[in-house]
Amino acid sequence: MTKKDTYEVIASQYFIEMQMSVAQIAKRLNLSEKTVHNWKKEGAWDDKKKKFLKSQYSTNQTLYELLHLVSKQAVEDYKTEGILPDQKTLYFIMGMTDKLAKLKTYENQTAQEKVEETIEKEPQDKTGITEDVLNKVFAKIIGE
Repeated sequence: MTKKDTYEVIASQYFIEMQMSVAQIAKRLNLSEKTVHNWKKEGAWDDKKKKFLKSQYSTNQTLYELLHLVSKQAVEDYKTEGILPDQKTLYFIMGMTDKLAKLKTYENQTAQEKVEETIEKEPQDKTGITEDVLNKVFAKIIGE
């Protein structure tokens, strides 16, 4: 069995879904960066990554919108008609709120890791941007 047969699928998952760099993948799988670059090019990983991220964003947005609509309808029914939401609706709202909160935490953590990775890769004295400035910018982006 070749290295490609053994490692290409996992390498593509690392790149596409986990957003690891070629260097990180090569190090983790004990491969040369050139090998991973070749697989990336042959497999059109950049295009697949874009599609994956777009579908992930779309799914997350859809879930947020669905939770918002169900919650809004439940509140409206209670305000206008005094009807409490049924048990299924309440469980849905509670479950989705929990899941979306965890998803948001994961997204924030991933974004923070990317910021830290950028800080580690590029010396800040060249740009004049400090870690503190990057953290403030990051906090504004994620709405904290």
